Amino acid sequence: MLRRLFVVLLLFVSPLVNAQAQNELKIVYFDAFPPYSYVNNKGQMEGILVDIAREVLEHRMGLEVSHQGLPWARAQSMVNNGQADAFISVATSERLKYVDAALEPVVVGPITLFTKNDPASVNKLARVQTVDDLKPLNILDYSGNGWGNAHFPEAEFQRILLFDLADAFNMLAKGRGDVIATDKIVANYVLKELAVSQSVTEVPTVLDVVAFSLCIGKQSPYLVVLEAFSAEMGKFRAEGGDKRIVQKYQ
Repeated sequence: MLRRLFVVLLLFVSPLVNAQAQNELKIVYFDAFPPYSYVNNKGQMEGILVDIAREVLEHRMGLEVSHQGLPWARAQSMVNNGQADAFISVATSERLKYVDAALEPVVVGPITLFTKNDPASVNKLARVQTVDDLKPLNILDYSGNGWGNAHFPEAEFQRILLFDLADAFNMLAKGRGDVIATDKIVANYVLKELAVSQSVTEVPTVLDVVAFSLCIGKQSPYLVVLEAFSAEMGKFRAEGGDKRIVQKYQ
């Protein structure tokens, strides 16, 4: 019995040791995606994804990890061609061609609705339960919002694109649109920095959830840690660790 247990442990631990022998696990991030990942004023990476990765991979699993911020297209390309080991993002079908994703997500962002803080605007959204219910409304959004691009096809929705989410909220506060549908975590972070925050309100209808997963390149020696990461991430979530880190940035 003891011999069998030793063999099982050896099979699990050996790949992890081999991965660690390949130097540090190199994670690349979008460098301008607050509060999930961004470069702070000291030139260092920080954000929700970075903090959780440090806690689980470094402190709990004992791995050596580097965290580098880059333009998002370049970061993905580096994992695709083997220059980096991993990123943390939505595991789309396109990305899964060159990465494997952990089963337990790093963080889950709810997609909720925001509108102008007045009774008429709030009443417009009272019956909205699905994405299709937004078709009669003028949707404010921002360039580069992947969720919006996937769910608001131009032929079916009235969507006004702004430079960034802050611009969209400023337009919403002026009544130049009916609704913003976006990640609540990002929205709360952006709103706290805006003068118009009191002029905007959230309608707590959850249209969707976006799961950010640890995605490791198929050619990386660290691919073998995904199962162990999911187990440790699950424990961290059960302890409320992910919620504490998200709250830090709200």
